[in-house]
Amino acid sequence: MNKVLIIYGPTVTGKTSLSIKLAKKFEGEIISADSRQVYKKLDIGTGKVSFDSRVEKYEGYWIVNGVKIHGFDIIGAGKRFTAADFIKIATLKIKQITDENKLPIITGGTGFYINSLLKGINSSGIPSNLKLRQELERLSTEELYKMLAKLNPARVESMNQSDKKNPRRLIRAIEIATYTNKEPSTVHPLPPTNFLLIGLTAPNNYLYKKSDIWLETRLEHNLVEEIDSLIKNGVSQEWLDDIGLEYRWISRFLTGKTTKPEAQERLKGDIHDLIRRQKTWFNKFKDIKIFDISNPSYFQKLEKTVEAWYHSA
Repeated sequence: MNKVLIIYGPTVTGKTSLSIKLAKKFEGEIISADSRQVYKKLDIGTGKVSFDSRVEKYEGYWIVNGVKIHGFDIIGAGKRFTAADFIKIATLKIKQITDENKLPIITGGTGFYINSLLKGINSSGIPSNLKLRQELERLSTEELYKMLAKLNPARVESMNQSDKKNPRRLIRAIEIATYTNKEPSTVHPLPPTNFLLIGLTAPNNYLYKKSDIWLETRLEHNLVEEIDSLIKNGVSQEWLDDIGLEYRWISRFLTGKTTKPEAQERLKGDIHDLIRRQKTWFNKFKDIKIFDISNPSYFQKLEKTVEAWYHSA
């Protein structure tokens, strides 16, 4: 049976660096499961790699510290990427990596992407309805929410607070709910697969401090310049707001909608909120094995867990 390792956790838990270590030990390749790292020119804000990494960029993948990473730079900034798109790409890469007798390592903090890969989603293959979108884009977020609540109460119930306030995700959910053709199959597209799902965590205050330091480091490494370049290249404020976090608040500062100190404070708060939301996904994953990165011996225990699973029948 094929094996796939999944590394999930909140931001700043060191998922990528851990995955690179494990990829070297178990001859693997990494597939990013991050909803923002798919975009070109969003490198610093999305934290694709640490600043001291050795990076080689190729069409379709990066090589970071000697390990191949798929899922970076898939689509241009300003465009739209969905969980269905992620499943298609991840499934293809898993098969390719497995065919080369290597270990696929899914790594990221987008819980919805990982959950969709494991369980499937019923939106795969449902096309965009541009006419409907144009009509829906005229509505307020509150109006979109009320419309979806009438069309699909269960979908509203399953959404987190961020999704409920996200016009793009509300519009896509309405698009799916009003799709009239035969619903596509939710059967998992992969052959029988032995998944090992690893979760990285730590006390909130520990992660908040790490995220505050990481934000300062990114600001020192041209984060503002990266976002300014996106604006100058015509990426809309609406799209940057939708991408959120650094791209929302720094772009608002750059366009005079807020001050730099306020943008930084709001951004810190939003990152802390994200960490809390990401941790809620631990409760949705069955058989996840969670490791506390603030424990000095966590890596040794984690490595033994992966090794036992990797060498099992």
